[in-house]
Amino acid sequence: MPLFGLALVAAFPAAAEPWAPGETIEKAAYADLTPEGLNAISALIPALLPSSIEIPSIADEGGYWCLNYAYGLAGAWVNVEVVNATITPANGVLDVTANLMVSLNDPSDTFQLMYELLCLDDTCGGYVDAFPVTVTTTMALEVVDDGSGTNVLDATVGAINVSYDLTNEDIHLDGCSVGDVEEVLNWFGLSLYELILDQLGGYLDSAVADIGPTLEETIEDAFSSASISQELELNGAVVQLQLEPSDVQITPAGVRVQLSGSMASEAAPCIAAYDPGSSLKTLSEPPAIGIAPSGIDSDFHVGILLSDDFTNQALYSLWRGGLLCYSLAPGGAFPLDTSILNVLTGNVFAELFPETLPMTLQTAPAVPPTTAFDGGHDIDVNLTDLGLELYTELDGREAKIVTVALSGVVGVDLAFDGTTGELGIDVDLDPAALTPTVAYNEFYPDTNDAIVAGFSGAFGGIVDTVVGGLLEDIAFALPSFSGLGLLELDAAAAGSDADWLGAYAWVGPAPYESADGCGGDCTSGCSGGCSSNPGTAGFWPALGLLIFLRRRS
Repeated sequence: MPLFGLALVAAFPAAAEPWAPGETIEKAAYADLTPEGLNAISALIPALLPSSIEIPSIADEGGYWCLNYAYGLAGAWVNVEVVNATITPANGVLDVTANLMVSLNDPSDTFQLMYELLCLDDTCGGYVDAFPVTVTTTMALEVVDDGSGTNVLDATVGAINVSYDLTNEDIHLDGCSVGDVEEVLNWFGLSLYELILDQLGGYLDSAVADIGPTLEETIEDAFSSASISQELELNGAVVQLQLEPSDVQITPAGVRVQLSGSMASEAAPCIAAYDPGSSLKTLSEPPAIGIAPSGIDSDFHVGILLSDDFTNQALYSLWRGGLLCYSLAPGGAFPLDTSILNVLTGNVFAELFPETLPMTLQTAPAVPPTTAFDGGHDIDVNLTDLGLELYTELDGREAKIVTVALSGVVGVDLAFDGTTGELGIDVDLDPAALTPTVAYNEFYPDTNDAIVAGFSGAFGGIVDTVVGGLLEDIAFALPSFSGLGLLELDAAAAGSDADWLGAYAWVGPAPYESADGCGGDCTSGCSGGCSSNPGTAGFWPALGLLIFLRRRS
């Protein structure tokens, strides 16, 4: 080969080997949380913090005879109000901040402060004005093995810091000579004010510190549905779905979880003659986190990106498992005989069958379907040479009369209703989008054009009769979680080559039913109360097709 030819060969990389059945696709999907999404999810933090803290009674005493002191505090409780909370992505961690207003009792329900000093005792009531408190911590995320060989997302909350500025002026005592008592107690190295401040601060620190494990569990549960190992069955096709997190990145742009996945199936007998033994591989990088394709608002909260490698492997596995293998025999709900053959083929075979005979229709799915995201639907499923074989008895034997192969697009669209939480899967099986060709016609080979013309005119009515009802009302409800749920969901092709399916969602207080049995605002009263673990507002409902398969199996 000339040197110039060698240079050209070296300049172009070799074509990627296709995906073997069930081979793990490391970059099958991504789940993104933008800063706007983290801000929306921050609304869950108040549910993790205590709204009130009971302080047990305390007492202390010292000295000798009338050179003594004793004091006690009873009936004290702390009220906590969350002013705001934020989760901010940084480099490698999430910064979590909650601003609180905290008070101790109130004028109508005071704590009781008892004291004895120099053999004199008294009791007074008191309360502490609301004062600002700031709680800060960090949270790291990493992918770990759960011990069974499955990857899960692990959350680790750092040290929880509680800061506040509480002074004597915030404390109100009534019914005792506080000034004189405080002066004498100071002589003993004691202080009523410090007693109250220490108790309040200590219990506040302890109560807030308890949110660490709860916050970790909340985040881990939110991502638990990202690890899927499940056998699915659809129209007799059995496939094994594997999906799990393989990496997580936190940057100021947001949180990105990388998911590896695979779908596998055994080859059905009807597929064995056609199986290429692999699905398409078109490796490409996903768009950067927070980048929305044209037509999608850039302020989305959650983004789910599915690679066409993964969706093609999924369709290949379903096809390989026999999803499109179908046989319609005579005598069923749909009458099938040679009169239908005459309708479909423009009476080309009428002379061959002067009397009506039973017929069998059988599919011959010669080519696995593939997906595209830049067509007229959220997902275009491309069918190639889906054969429809018609058989009947001829000369005492079962004979194939004609095969019509269909090629074209079946459209799939995701339709989400933010008022009900219902996600619909709209399948557009438009016969006009499928082009017929004659793949087999041994008896009248010169009539192919007439067969195509007759088939094109009659096929739509048969599709509506036989298939139409199966494709209607495919929908299921997505629950909210402690009042937080999806409000809007849009889908669009993403990536420089439009080979990623992006599902972009907005999260907020949901008007539909919560998974914990509470309504959208979680304030009207629910049996058992609202969930104390509200974090599973989950991103995986946006994986519409996968959820559809799981629910329909």
